[in-house]
Amino acid sequence: MPLPPSPMIGTCGFSYPEWRGRFYPPELASGDWLGFYAQVFDALELDSTFYRPPDRAVVAGWAKALPEVFALAAKVPRVVTHEARLAGDEAAGMLHAFAASLAPLGDRLLAVLLQLPPSLSADEGAERLERLLATRPAWLPVVVEVRHPSWWEGDWLAPLLTELEVSLAMVEYPGAPPPVRWSGPLRYGRLLGDRAEMPEIGTRRRPQAEALGRWAELAVRAADAERRVAVFTNNRFEGSGFATAADLRARTGRAAPEPHSLWPAPPLPGFEQL
Repeated sequence: MPLPPSPMIGTCGFSYPEWRGRFYPPELASGDWLGFYAQVFDALELDSTFYRPPDRAVVAGWAKALPEVFALAAKVPRVVTHEARLAGDEAAGMLHAFAASLAPLGDRLLAVLLQLPPSLSADEGAERLERLLATRPAWLPVVVEVRHPSWWEGDWLAPLLTELEVSLAMVEYPGAPPPVRWSGPLRYGRLLGDRAEMPEIGTRRRPQAEALGRWAELAVRAADAERRVAVFTNNRFEGSGFATAADLRARTGRAAPEPHSLWPAPPLPGFEQL
C-alpha cells in the first residue's frame, strides 16, 4: 500500500497522559489511543522505541491498530546510539534486530531515526556511522539526526549520507543550526523544544506562527512525485505537539479532523444510565 500523500505531518510520540481530555476522549482506554490518533493524523514518529526495543508482538499490535495507509517512523533504541555509540558488531547486530522487530508494519514503516547523542562528535563517530549504515539491512530506510556541532563543520556529511541513500534530518531546536536544506531520499523534519523552557505540556503555551509558516512553505515546496516529505512536532516546541501538528498540517492545505469531533456524543439529559 502507498504511504500517505506528502507532506506527511504528525507528532513525536502519542502516549501522553496530558493529552487525555484534550486530544483523547476522557474515557478512552490508553490501549485505544493509537487507533484514535490515526483517525486524526496519518503519520507518527514513535519515541518509545528509543527507550526500549519493542517486541515483535507489540509491533504487530501497532500494525493492527493502524489503517492501511499510514506512515510510521521509529527512533532507533539508545542501546545503539547512546550506549554502544554506534561502535562495532554490537551496534550493527542491535540495529538488525530492531529492524526485524518492525517487519509487521510492512510498507507503513516510513523510516527509523538514528538520533546521535549530543556528546558524540564527528571525530569520534563519523567512521562508526558510515560503517553502521553500510552494514544495515538493505531495505531499511534510515534518517540520521546529528547533535554535536562538529558534524556541521564543512560540507561533507550530507554528500556522505546521500551516497549511502540515507537522509539527514532537518531540526528546529534551540541551539541547532538553522534548517536550510533537505538531504537524502526522504525529506525529514523535526520541530523540537527545550524541556527547561517548556516544563509543562498539554496546552499551547508559546505559539510560533512564524516558524510554522516557514516549515509549511518548506514542506510544500519540497514535496514532489519522487521525494517524500515528513515533519514531526513534539510537545516542547509550543506546549502541545498535537496542536502544533494540526496547525502545520492546515498550513500545508491538508487540514486534519478536529479531535473533539471524533469523541463519542454525550448522552442526552436523563439517558445517562441507559
